[in-house]
Amino acid sequence: MDGFLPGEDEELFKWVKTDKRGFPFWHGKSTFMLSIGYPMLDLICEKDEKDASCIYTAEISDKESLELLHSLSIYHLIDEIVVYILPLTYGRGSAVLQQLPVTRWQLHESVMSRNGICRLVYRKSSR
Repeated sequence: MDGFLPGEDEELFKWVKTDKRGFPFWHGKSTFMLSIGYPMLDLICEKDEKDASCIYTAEISDKESLELLHSLSIYHLIDEIVVYILPLTYGRGSAVLQQLPVTRWQLHESVMSRNGICRLVYRKSSR
């Protein structure tokens, strides 16, 4: 809730990483998973060559993957952001929100799970 990544041992975070409504849901929709250190210039070239149905997914779940989010932000390569909000606060750690690109985002979908986790899907606004 406070924008910090939860600890690996956090039960609710384990749910996001393993439940069919968490990260595995998006893995199933993805054409290609981006890994930490993936060259952004290669991605730009690939993206231009592929058709619009190609879906690249970047899973941001730990401190190391924040660099990937930062790189995608710099090159304006993010079209959609899926945020899982866990009903807990840390008040310290790795802040995710500071890595997001400064642009207008429009809420596309909001889903609440029984365990209190909220999934928000934002798409880049055309304005």
